Amino acid sequence: MGPMLNYVEVNPQCKDGQYTLIAPRGAAVPDPGPMIIDQDGHLVWTKHYGQTYNVNVYSYKGHDYLTFWVGNDGIVGHGDGTYYMLDSAYEEAYTVRGANGLPADLHEFHITGDETALFTVYDVVPANLRSAGGPEKGWIWDGTFQEVDIETGQLLFQWRASEHFNFTDSYRGREGDGDGDAEDRPWDFFHINSVDKDAKGNFLVSSRYMSCLAYIDGRTGDIIWRLGGKHNDFQDLSAGGATNFTWQHHARFRDNSTAITLFDNASRGEGAPRLTSRGLYLDIDAQQMTAKVRHEYWNPHPISSQSQGSVQLLDSGNVVVGYGSNAAWTEYSIAGDVLCHVHFGPESAFGAGNILSYRVFKHAWTGLPRRNPDIALYRYEAAVSWNGATEVATWVLQGSGSDTDIQLDHDHDDDESTTFLTAVPKSGFETIIPIPAQTTQRYLRVLSLNATGHVLGATVWLHWDPASEEVLLGPGDGDGDRNSDDATSSAGVRAFLFFAAGFLVALVLAVCAWSVRRRFAFAARAADRERGGWKPVDDFDSTGDEHEHEHDLSDAELGGVEFSLLGAGRLFSHSASGQVPHD
Repeated sequence: MGPMLNYVEVNPQCKDGQYTLIAPRGAAVPDPGPMIIDQDGHLVWTKHYGQTYNVNVYSYKGHDYLTFWVGNDGIVGHGDGTYYMLDSAYEEAYTVRGANGLPADLHEFHITGDETALFTVYDVVPANLRSAGGPEKGWIWDGTFQEVDIETGQLLFQWRASEHFNFTDSYRGREGDGDGDAEDRPWDFFHINSVDKDAKGNFLVSSRYMSCLAYIDGRTGDIIWRLGGKHNDFQDLSAGGATNFTWQHHARFRDNSTAITLFDNASRGEGAPRLTSRGLYLDIDAQQMTAKVRHEYWNPHPISSQSQGSVQLLDSGNVVVGYGSNAAWTEYSIAGDVLCHVHFGPESAFGAGNILSYRVFKHAWTGLPRRNPDIALYRYEAAVSWNGATEVATWVLQGSGSDTDIQLDHDHDDDESTTFLTAVPKSGFETIIPIPAQTTQRYLRVLSLNATGHVLGATVWLHWDPASEEVLLGPGDGDGDRNSDDATSSAGVRAFLFFAAGFLVALVLAVCAWSVRRRFAFAARAADRERGGWKPVDDFDSTGDEHEHEHDLSDAELGGVEFSLLGAGRLFSHSASGQVPHD
């Protein structure tokens, strides 16, 4: 399933070729898991892992990894699970769990500059709660973080909030089933939700229930300073704007630890003041102990996120703010101007827990899955997709004659029996390829080509019967042909030779298909706006509205169009709007 994205505001400055990472979950998400979306709003990759948080990309030992948490998130506002690190083939290269048997929490997983893993832990420990009006033999959820070696799981550092903070510093009292009076009713007094590490080896910790950030000595665990909260150590040069954040999330050092970004939720709980949330970019002078606002990120469509959220600085200079418990993200200029604003759930249901993502990030990513592309045949159409493949620019349809010309269930690349039929640009998650009416070959398959014409992989061969009423499926299970020049070189050469000759035919077919789809899309968009929600990925790639435009091919581009520009000529489109809170 893919999301229906409503681009409330759009700007070309958001189209930087990077991918948006979300982890949709909630009552209206039947198959929660990590998700990658391209710059045109098309689904690129997803997998049903279960309750998933904090999808991100980190570099580790010279390679990029897709990272996220999966586990039980129903433990009174936190969780017990596993951190996954997937390589470019979406295979699990590393998994990380809490050291010494402690539960790995959902709120944070961060790979440091030292290539160690930082993550949060919530565990129940006894505590004297008399200072907070509780029993001497009470119980708390301790706000803990661990730093571990990724490969070995060895514990390198551990810190507990209860050893450094007073219970009276909390803004959240002992309440309801979390009053701390018994072991099965521990009090969450601190609520740790992010950890960062600077070049000095010290840590920046965010405490939601103390509405403060704490700078922690990486050797002793002592508090060096606090920003915000009841014991703020900084002079606020912005008349309170730099230190009055509350219930905040995702604090990160910036600019060699002279600045901090964070998401200021500014609201919590039913009946609490519904204050507007904001992104914050703060200048911090730890010598003069001053703090001031460098930039604020306010959405003109006011959003109050009672939980979750994130702020990311992009290499482009833009800033991405994820709204956590509300199904939206916004990309701003560095100065705070809204460039793009996207909903992946209806605004009318914001905060209801139907669709949400703990954080939202944007990164460059190269996906090279090892399994084959998927193919389906029905009448005179072939549908092809390749979950997670980011480098496909063009799909090439090939045919082969008879049972004697092809070995079923095996790739067959005999030049004498393989015929080029047509080629179309990749379009969204699933591309529809019209099968030429004059096709006589009984077996069909599809090759995937990158922007320079190299073959990346191939579907299985399927026996094609245009008179059949059944859809014939060719799943991409098993090892594919990715980067296997030996396996596909002869087929690739043949495809290239036919490609130039067939380009004009393919272009006419693509334009005709686009025209037909555009007419249907106009009729469907009004209904889509009303329907909302989630839909199958084969319906996701809607095209055509008054803002769309064709890719104009210059004479120079036409001269080199043989392999690359079919992929580059895809249309830009926006699909109609679709439409459990967590701390």
